[in-house]
Amino acid sequence: MGLTATKIHGCVVGWGPGPIFTLMDSGFFPLDAAQDALDIRVCQAAEHSTELVTAGAGNVCVWSVLVMRCKVKIQEGLQESEFTHMALSSPRSERPHRAFLVCGQVLTVVDLDGRRVLEHKKNLCSCNITAVTYCFQLDCLILASQEFTITVWGPDWEKRATFSGHSDVVNSLFYCSDLGMLMSSSLDCTIRCWNVEDCEAVDCVSTEQEDPPLYIGSITKGETYFTFSHKGVDFWTLRSLYTLRCQLRGDIADPLRQILVSSYPAPYPVRVLCVSRDSNITLVAAETGAVLTSFKAKSRVLCADYCLPKEILLVLTETGTVLQANTLTNPITLMQEWKGRGQGPWRLVDHVTEQEVQNLPVPGPACCMALYSCVPETEQALDEWTSLQENRCCNPKSKAAPDDAKNMFLIILGQSGGCVSILKMTNGEVLYRVPAHNGKRVTTVQVYPENNYLLSTGEDFTVVVWTVNPYIKECLTQQLSLHCGQSQVHLAVLGSQLALSYEKANSSSYILKHFSLPSQSQTDYQPQKGHSDLFTGYREKLYHYVFVSSSLDKTVRFWNIENHLIRTLQLNAVPECIAHSGFGEELFLGIRGDLYSMNCARFLPYIYQQTLFNTLRAEPLPDLPLTGNKDMCTTTQASKTEGVESQAITRNPLSTKEKQKETLITSDLDLKAPPKGTGKCKKEKPPSTKKIRKEAFDCYMKLLYGLSTNYKIDLEDTFDPNKSSVYPVPVDIRPCELPTLKEDMQPQSTMKFPVSVKKKKKEKASPMATQMKVKPPPVEKLKTPDTEIISPIEEPKPRTTPPHLHPSTPTPPQHLHRTPSPPHPQPSTPTPRLRHRTPTPLTFREPSPQVATFLRQFEGMGWFTDLYPNKKSIPSYLSPDSFSLLLLNHLQTCNILSRPKLLAAVQALHNQGLLKDTEKVHRGLMDCVHKFARPHMSPLERTVLVDILKLLLHLKSDSAELMKTLLTLLAYKDLDLRETVMDMLGLLGVGEAEHWLWPEVARWDSLLQGQSETWKSLQDRAERT
Repeated sequence: MGLTATKIHGCVVGWGPGPIFTLMDSGFFPLDAAQDALDIRVCQAAEHSTELVTAGAGNVCVWSVLVMRCKVKIQEGLQESEFTHMALSSPRSERPHRAFLVCGQVLTVVDLDGRRVLEHKKNLCSCNITAVTYCFQLDCLILASQEFTITVWGPDWEKRATFSGHSDVVNSLFYCSDLGMLMSSSLDCTIRCWNVEDCEAVDCVSTEQEDPPLYIGSITKGETYFTFSHKGVDFWTLRSLYTLRCQLRGDIADPLRQILVSSYPAPYPVRVLCVSRDSNITLVAAETGAVLTSFKAKSRVLCADYCLPKEILLVLTETGTVLQANTLTNPITLMQEWKGRGQGPWRLVDHVTEQEVQNLPVPGPACCMALYSCVPETEQALDEWTSLQENRCCNPKSKAAPDDAKNMFLIILGQSGGCVSILKMTNGEVLYRVPAHNGKRVTTVQVYPENNYLLSTGEDFTVVVWTVNPYIKECLTQQLSLHCGQSQVHLAVLGSQLALSYEKANSSSYILKHFSLPSQSQTDYQPQKGHSDLFTGYREKLYHYVFVSSSLDKTVRFWNIENHLIRTLQLNAVPECIAHSGFGEELFLGIRGDLYSMNCARFLPYIYQQTLFNTLRAEPLPDLPLTGNKDMCTTTQASKTEGVESQAITRNPLSTKEKQKETLITSDLDLKAPPKGTGKCKKEKPPSTKKIRKEAFDCYMKLLYGLSTNYKIDLEDTFDPNKSSVYPVPVDIRPCELPTLKEDMQPQSTMKFPVSVKKKKKEKASPMATQMKVKPPPVEKLKTPDTEIISPIEEPKPRTTPPHLHPSTPTPPQHLHRTPSPPHPQPSTPTPRLRHRTPTPLTFREPSPQVATFLRQFEGMGWFTDLYPNKKSIPSYLSPDSFSLLLLNHLQTCNILSRPKLLAAVQALHNQGLLKDTEKVHRGLMDCVHKFARPHMSPLERTVLVDILKLLLHLKSDSAELMKTLLTLLAYKDLDLRETVMDMLGLLGVGEAEHWLWPEVARWDSLLQGQSETWKSLQDRAERT
């Protein structure tokens, strides 16, 4: 008996042997049975409908599974046939639905729509046919015979290819339309993969010697396949190293000469510029692989570059002409053409001597080019790019471009006469020229704006490292020159490391060498691990901190910064050129004229994958293809004439006009002004206020000392000499006991002028001495406040009188009696001032509450202030664990903007090793996942959920509960968390989850349709798994 999957959800058909045709559910429980079935030996589902086709002894039938009735029965002309294999061909416009049936070495073709036999082919194989399949994409029939060979036949029965490699009978064939690969299983216990279109053997896998596969197939789209044998069913993954991103070639496969990826961070989209050898230039959206626009040059193209912020394409032709084109239209529109720039003879204004002017060769035409971009004003550049996108496919308005003096875009040309020239991108004006490579041809120029480097190679067998300063006239300075022994080398810079690739002398090996630019030291490389053929590309990957090289030996190799080999990938085609996405893990390859992409992360060791996973990257803006010029601006320009509607862009949006020239001159003067001291600020400095000074001080303290900005400093002078006197008051002296002094007896500024006080003391000595013996009655009433005033200063009694003021005075009470007199500077109001000072002694001030050490890092944050408005509300028993649980509770009630900060606080406590009971924190986070996971989340809500999952991964990576939750999130398709969950499963050690786990989990959502609690149902399914 055989089983065939149907297109009815949850139903299969069991058939044979004999007249048996039964419909069953997923548990193999019979639902319905056909009453008029004939003999069935083979059964196959039609690709274009829900029908099934069966064949047996002398018959072919077409079944409607929904009603379990036979729609078509063909028996005429098939009486002597017993079919053992079958393949179906979907109907085409010129051909009907056909079935290819095998009986021995005879192939019978049946028209299922016309219900008739078309022909019997007896001469296709010299022995019995053992397997058959049909390829709809290539319109070919593939047969395997007992000769151990596989033959491909075209629609007119012409032989296209023959594959040999199996050492025993091929018993099953399967063509994967998604990958364009043919797979064959054989009794020699091997499974082989073939590229039918290119007639190449791709791979061979051995199975158990005692258990050869009997059949190979797949029931779902993807890269997971199954084989069954006498011992059971095995699942296989055909791991694709690279996938087709964009098909560029036409009928003739022209290889790609250059791939260039835009290096601007999000929200700029990632775009790929592809230059083919037939001078076709294509701009592709890296995210979707869609062709945005294209350009066809009239002459042969040497290289090209792309300025994304300005939407400008630069092309260098073989005649040395530089083309400037606008990428806002489809096709790309040519704007300016600069011929012979920098080719003239040397002059003294080029900063060369008279002898060099006479001896140096003429620079000659340009032979290589690169664009140097320096964008310090990122917001201004992004605003300008956004305004350009609003007018995509339309002619730009004729208005002056904004002042762009700080954002510099320079064209760097390497010329055949040993010269490097710098041009303005706006008008092609030559800014600077410098001799290079001893008058020999410059073969390559590469720019690294993040390091201010320019690399050039020449036919003098040297590599020159230049320092670029775009804001001065002499913008190129030679820093280093290395002799490498050959002119054509591939080179790259990563940080301060320079990497070179070239052929080793007197050897067939192709080696790599690294140089440290600061120390100019060389790192030797082991030749036995190098490529065995010429290099085709060499690039650096910033996030992984690795180098990538490709070669004609069909390999791609990864190297670390110490020049050690990390991984080697064997491809089945030659990578013509490579380029990497500077802000992701994708590597782009040119193969057979098309653009392919490779996910490098899954081929690197775990430590590199973890580095990439922990790297935060913003989401780029969506990139949409451009419409054609004929269809553009149909809505925005409806009120204009028809001639204006169909115009392409014929003038340069960056052309220099009078106003722009004045702006550039002014900006240039502003840049030159600081050294001369004549600069004028366009925008006046804001007035200094108390708030600005405080913010500046906080910023200074944070940058210099790493202090938090929650220090409160009172900038005003609050010192009161009456509250804290320099000289302490004796214990036995009570100022309040003094009688009211007369006006002429009131001392004058005793503290500030002690000399004058002494004079008054001498004049009024007798009356004062008499008054000191008087004890007035109000002493009893003022006893309590007197005690409060005197008691704080009982300890400093030995320092009652400063020695330098009274070195030999035998009776200090006279002077000390006058010291408390400043509280009565005026006789009219002595009492209020005394009452104002006595209730607020410093000694009885309540001490400020102490904040726990682990909480000080969060003081000043908004969410911390919401939890604890003042320090008194912080419990003294608060521990890091209880504080983390409090944060998780607050996480469920706070606003969405505060949630990432709360999670970052919990992560900080965990990184500092302060969390002892991580189990409770783990359970609290798991509860948050259930509450926050819901369909149609906003980008910020999805970010919060991803942060929670990352924190769970750090807290307890071996948790079964976490694995169950990840499977639930993966199966819940409406959450759109597939890529994130796949990355986490990879970090947990679940290899190749994309190929075998995802097809299984993807079915859960459809199996649970109609159930009210989707999360609970999926979670139960994950727990059972």
